[in-house]
Amino acid sequence: MLAVALQGRVPVKVKGSVTKGDMLVSAADGYAISCENPKVGTVIGKSLENFTATPEQPTTIIQVVVGRD
Repeated sequence: MLAVALQGRVPVKVKGSVTKGDMLVSAADGYAISCENPKVGTVIGKSLENFTATPEQPTTIIQVVVGRD
């Protein structure tokens, strides 16, 4: 069974650096990435945390708000 979030705070796997308030979109590989001009249908939600990617830690899981504006 696969969990699906329709609204609320959701843990999301992200790749690359993210700033709190960034719009996150699908990276098509199971991760989300930050995007300044997201296209319709690609938006996952808005970041609730900061993450600075490093060569040692290029990915992590952060909290994202889904389904609210």
